[in-house]
Amino acid sequence: MRWARLAVAGVTVVVVAGCAARDAGDTWRTKETASASATPSAAGARPLSAGKLRSLLLRDADVPQAESTTEQGPVPRYDPPVRVPGPGCQDVFDTLVAHHASASVIQDFWWRGKRWGGRTWLASYADTGAAERFRKLTRGLKVCETLVGQTPEGKLNSRISLVKGAAFGDEAVTFDLSSTGPDGTALVNHHTLVRVGTLIVDMSDRGAERPPRFPADVVIREQLDRLTRAPRS
Repeated sequence: MRWARLAVAGVTVVVVAGCAARDAGDTWRTKETASASATPSAAGARPLSAGKLRSLLLRDADVPQAESTTEQGPVPRYDPPVRVPGPGCQDVFDTLVAHHASASVIQDFWWRGKRWGGRTWLASYADTGAAERFRKLTRGLKVCETLVGQTPEGKLNSRISLVKGAAFGDEAVTFDLSSTGPDGTALVNHHTLVRVGTLIVDMSDRGAERPPRFPADVVIREQLDRLTRAPRS
């Protein structure tokens, strides 16, 4: 993937995703999706293709508050990989860009006035790759404070703040990425990453301060429901 594709400006990790999912930790506090996973994270599990991943994304009708949605995929990896120094930081960055995934796709949600409101990044891993990647992500988030590096699209400089989140999917983690924009304004993006079997989905929003807020809680609820109920074959 390219941060330019992840973000409208495509300069920093912060612009990559979002913040309105903040309320989801309180409004969607459930573990119902865990037992319904149709893609167990077990040795021998085959990854899904980009085409199959696209079929698992939401439709416009699933998020009626959004003006429209757009899908991208398969998402290319950075080649060579972007290097992010600091304990655990490489694992956090690699998970955010689905670097070790077999395939990944992105869906953007366009909010009122054609503003980019939120994003879903869905990635598929082979065998136990999703569970291993999630373990590295959660360990990295405990020790990495800032993502700093240089991508082909621009400088990466984002502070990490863990947020108390919901318990859904097989495992989940929530955190903010914050930085300072070109005009000096604070940019805060809220990420909710959930593992469902061999899939990892990053649901985020750009954290726009002015109302109406993008309904990230609706996206999380609808997307997880679709992942756990849709056939995988």
